Amino acid sequence: MVRILHTADLHLDYGFTPGLLPYNRIKDRRRDLLETFDRIIGIAKDERAELLLISGDLFEHRYIQTSTVNYVNQKLKGLSETYVFILPGNHDPYHLIHYYKSYPWGKNVHIFTDDYGKKSLRELNVVVHGFGFGYQEEKRALLEDLHCRPSEEIQILMVHGSDMSSAPRKVSNYLPFNQEDLRNSGFDYIALGHYHQHKLFDDDYGNIIAAYPGSPEPLGFDETGPHGIIIGDIQKGSNDIHFQPISNREYFTLELDISDCQSMEDIKERIIHHLSPLNSKHNLFSIKLKGSYQWDLGESVELLEDECKNIAFHICLKDDSNPGYDIDSFIQENSLLSSYILEIQRRMDLEKDENRREILKKALNIGIQAFKGGGYKV
Repeated sequence: MVRILHTADLHLDYGFTPGLLPYNRIKDRRRDLLETFDRIIGIAKDERAELLLISGDLFEHRYIQTSTVNYVNQKLKGLSETYVFILPGNHDPYHLIHYYKSYPWGKNVHIFTDDYGKKSLRELNVVVHGFGFGYQEEKRALLEDLHCRPSEEIQILMVHGSDMSSAPRKVSNYLPFNQEDLRNSGFDYIALGHYHQHKLFDDDYGNIIAAYPGSPEPLGFDETGPHGIIIGDIQKGSNDIHFQPISNREYFTLELDISDCQSMEDIKERIIHHLSPLNSKHNLFSIKLKGSYQWDLGESVELLEDECKNIAFHICLKDDSNPGYDIDSFIQENSLLSSYILEIQRRMDLEKDENRREILKKALNIGIQAFKGGGYKV
C-alpha cells in the first residue's frame, strides 16, 4: 500500500482576465494560488504522503516567473519523505518550459517528458508511469494502446487529457481517452489532470481506478463548487481514496429576481441578504438580475455594481431584467416605435457577441423611453 496526494491544474502565475477582475484582485488571486499550493504541501506533510502526484498544468507557461519556480522548488525539497512527480500539461508543456529541462530541481522531484517513461521505487513497491505534453496539443489517443502487464508492484499512471466517454467520437486536441481505456489499461491507479472539476472513475467492482482532482483553486466563474485534491491509499485491487476540498475561495453564479424592488437601494439590500450566508467577503460572485424593474433616471446596473463592491471579495452584476412594459403591444401599434423595436430585435437575433447584445438591449429600452416621452440614464 502507498499513500498518495494527487493534484493537478494549479496554473501558478495564471494571468486571470483583466476585463473580469480589477488589477488588485488579480494580484490577490495569484497570491491565492500560491497559498493553495502551500496548503497542499502542508497536507502532504501532515498525511505523510509517500507520493505527491502533480498531473499537469502546475504552471502557466505564458506568465511563469523564475521567482515562482524557485519558491515551488524549495517547498518541494522540504518534502524530504515524499517522492514528487510532475507531469507537463498543455499549459506547461515540456518543450516550452525550460525549467523542466535545465533547472536544479530537488532530488526527490521527478519530471516526466513527452516520451513515455516510468520510475521504479523499490522501497515502496511502486512504479510510476507517465507521458506529458511536449507542446500545447496532443491529439493522439495514447491511452488506447497502453496496457500494463500484471505485476506484484503497484502500478500508477499519470495522464493529462480529455475524458471523451460521453462524446460521440474520441476526438480532442488534448489527449483523448474514454472510460473503457481506463478500465482496460491494467494500472492500479491513473492520476488524471486537465479537467478543472473533480471526478472519480471506478471499475466493474466499484473500485476507484482513476480520478481528476480538478483545479485545487478555481480560476473563474465556470469553476463553481468545491475544489481540492485527491488523497488516500493505493493498493492491489482496492483503493481507498477521497476528494478533499482545500480552495482558498469559491466562485458563485446566482440569479436574483428584483421584480418587487422599488429602488436601487432595495436591490442592494436583496443582494446583501442572499450573499451573507455564502461568506461573501471571501468569495467571488456573478449575479444576473432577473424579473421586471424600470431603472429610474440616475440609476444603472454599473452604478449599483460600484455601490456593492464592498459587499464581497468581488462582485459583478448583469442586468437581465425587463422594464415591465409589454413590448408585444407596442409592436402591434404599427407605429414608428414598433418599427424601431422590430429592427433592434432583428439585430439582437443576429448578434453573437454578448456585449454587443447588451448594448442593443439598452438601446431598445432607451428608444422605448424616448418614444413614450420618458427619460433614460445611459
